Amino acid sequence: MQGNDVSGLGVIEVRWKGQGEMISGDYTVHYSGGELDERGVAIVVHKSVVRRVVKKIVCNDRIIALKLKAEQVDILIMQVYMPTSDYEIDEMEKCMTQLKKFFRKMTEVTTASIILGDWNSIVGDEPYQNIFGLHGLKRRNHKGQMLIDLCERNGLIVTNTWFKKPKIRLYTWKAPGDWRRHQPDYILVKHRFRNSVKNVKTLPGADIDSDDNLLVAKF
Repeated sequence: MQGNDVSGLGVIEVRWKGQGEMISGDYTVHYSGGELDERGVAIVVHKSVVRRVVKKIVCNDRIIALKLKAEQVDILIMQVYMPTSDYEIDEMEKCMTQLKKFFRKMTEVTTASIILGDWNSIVGDEPYQNIFGLHGLKRRNHKGQMLIDLCERNGLIVTNTWFKKPKIRLYTWKAPGDWRRHQPDYILVKHRFRNSVKNVKTLPGADIDSDDNLLVAKF
């Protein structure tokens, strides 16, 4: 995080049991896991951000959020980890329902929401209204359509499809030993705060010991 000037980071597959906080150097890890050491999500914040954290909201081992106090409007940062293709579509629909309820409960009109997610879906390279831009990858799949529904119902946009970048700055994941590149990770914000997003890109060279590329947004 320090080397890439990142003050807040969403993490998936933490694989820690229960919920809690852990301090590591200049960073605080807020995590939420289940009864087993699988899945799990976390939000890591730099010490410069810690004093702004007024509330941690835990849903389950796929959804966690932090509420931050800011000068003009409060900020809600969420980390989401949707089921992979190993799960039936029913599991995805169940998680989407949980997320919609959680989002409606936690957000207010004046709250700037930032949803970091491994959605395990593809929104595709065709723009859709004011939700998706021109800079997605592949063809939209069923899970991508479910993401559209979430955005439409909650006034959200998919930020990393609105910035023109080389494809190496668009893809967020590649399977081990596979030449194909995918874009299952997206950062969502409310449409009314769209102009606060200055840039979104991946950092393929970041040393994060993962098949995923670091997806970074500048506000």
